[in-house]
Amino acid sequence: MSYGEWKSPITLDVVTPDCTEISTAAIDRVTGKLFWRSKKPSGQFVICSGDNVSSAVEWTPDGFSAVSRVHEYGGGAFFAHNGEIFFVNKTDQRIYRQSAPEAAPIPITADFGDGKMRYAEGHISSYLNMIVCVREDHTVEGRECVNSVVAIDLLTGDQHILAEGADFYKSIDTCGNKIVFVSWMHPNMPWDDTQVSIGELVLEGKVASAINVKVVHTGASHLQTRLINEDQYLYLCDKTDFWNVWKSSDDEKPLYKSSNEPGFPFGWCFGYPGYDIMSDGIVIGAKAKDGLENLLLVDIDNPQSVLKDLGLLVRNKGYSFGTYTNILCHGKYVYALGIDDPANPLTLLRISLTDDSVFIYNNEAAGKDLLPYISYAESVEFPTTNSEMNAYGFLYRPKNPDYCPGEQEKPPLLLRVHGGPTGMASRSLNMKTQYFTSRGFAVFDVDYRGSSGYGRAFRQALYGKWGVYDIEDAISAAKHLVSQGIVDGNRLTIDGGSAGGYTTMAMMVFQNYFHAGVSYYGVSDLLGLAKHTHKFESQYLTKMIGKLPEEEAIYKERSPLCHASQLQCPIGFFQGSEDFVCPPPQSQELYNAALENGVATFYVEYEGEGHGFRQAKNIQRCVSNEIYFYSKIFGFKLFDETENPPPIKNLPNKSQ
Repeated sequence: MSYGEWKSPITLDVVTPDCTEISTAAIDRVTGKLFWRSKKPSGQFVICSGDNVSSAVEWTPDGFSAVSRVHEYGGGAFFAHNGEIFFVNKTDQRIYRQSAPEAAPIPITADFGDGKMRYAEGHISSYLNMIVCVREDHTVEGRECVNSVVAIDLLTGDQHILAEGADFYKSIDTCGNKIVFVSWMHPNMPWDDTQVSIGELVLEGKVASAINVKVVHTGASHLQTRLINEDQYLYLCDKTDFWNVWKSSDDEKPLYKSSNEPGFPFGWCFGYPGYDIMSDGIVIGAKAKDGLENLLLVDIDNPQSVLKDLGLLVRNKGYSFGTYTNILCHGKYVYALGIDDPANPLTLLRISLTDDSVFIYNNEAAGKDLLPYISYAESVEFPTTNSEMNAYGFLYRPKNPDYCPGEQEKPPLLLRVHGGPTGMASRSLNMKTQYFTSRGFAVFDVDYRGSSGYGRAFRQALYGKWGVYDIEDAISAAKHLVSQGIVDGNRLTIDGGSAGGYTTMAMMVFQNYFHAGVSYYGVSDLLGLAKHTHKFESQYLTKMIGKLPEEEAIYKERSPLCHASQLQCPIGFFQGSEDFVCPPPQSQELYNAALENGVATFYVEYEGEGHGFRQAKNIQRCVSNEIYFYSKIFGFKLFDETENPPPIKNLPNKSQ
């Protein structure tokens, strides 16, 4: 039986199992209790606590969902303090307080209507006895939203501005009467050039403010500030090309210098700390040369002095995480989310420094019956059009023990392009990938020049070259795999979401190398994106493409929609109706062009979905509809019956 036609036990129900999926965690610094946020198959985000995921207690009642929309990408939607949880609710963006799982959430902030006042990354300042957080104000129609740092009275909800004037803020921490935070201005993104500021909190009666605020670091990407005490603080900085943890009292060398970058795309979302402080030292994630990440306990007073390799304890448990994030410490315990393990999804774990034990909260790896069908990631480095800079990616070969393909046949390729464009590929167990590989596809997740994870210089290589290097490197990756005899050069497909959707669209319009593609909530009109997208990314393209209006011609030159008449390659579109990052017209207009050009195409819009799909039923439909589209383009017969397939327009009769 040919590649693509295999029967697989990795069904759509396996792709989105009927269980909750952990996304973030937080520690109650007073009680030491751990909380985590999980996504349910319905798309609801709930706060949970307990001894493990299977017996977790859900705090979030129906009608609520813990989601912040600051920067549209959110993060930092909840925290815990003294036995209570505080969370931002998705629909109205108000902060709610909840004292127990069975207690009703009580709003702290006022209702400004339609989520027009948003909050993220909060904590309780013991000095003020108030919530300190980022606020994003959308209350004035026609004005760009205003970001600031505020203190919020727990009883009255009154808000006091602590810092304002910058375009963006994040990474706020307080200790006693000191406050430290990160800010930046357009056109920078948080991985470009940010600054660290420190100041003093003042409470006069019930009015909070910050005084003597001064900038102490600038000129590189500074993120994730933490106060050690009222005199010293820590921060992440990439001034040595890779993000490392630095101490305010030593600007000469980081606490632990890694020659590889932590495997997490810092800056996109709030939260996800890459280190934390404990009495014994500081726990950090430091990428090793083999692609794995060490979780190290480092002496906070002696740079480069490793007290214990906590990652080794985890590896001895049978896990091989490429990245640790959401690192939290309390007492003698270290908590972290482990990702980039080819055999396991995102995993919440706890390490005891007392007895070196490792406890896993969620054990949702592929079942033993599915292990023979799991294709494990292979790291690949391949040449680009720049002889001095290679690009990278993860290869997943077709794998199904029930079939033995002919020696002469090569599998079709699905090349996947991550978002961002300064995002990165992950080698974590992804059952959507396994759905394809267990049916006979090879899948390649490409990290083109400009991706995170390979240092500041590699990331900045995309400056001025988005729409050029991402396309070139996707083609170079496919050519490399074809030349190695790994995939069939006549059956090449490509997909991607958001910025990856743009690369997919651009590939189909400007190049004829790939034979079919599918865009997930992608970008077809770069000028439209620059003019109408949300504030966080409103000047992102200034560095990725060029300054407007001076470089408008380049925007048009690289916009697939401006050259829609050239579209001749089969392409499909998935879109969310409530996507405010890449609104539906970005996909609809290129779909209409495909119809006019007589190109095989389909368009599916999911009601209520935003930028990235969250409902299990819709994710399942995307996976089944995408492979169905390819089967019609290449003429192979799927073993599985596709339920309610999308109507494919302009499909040649021989493919019907």
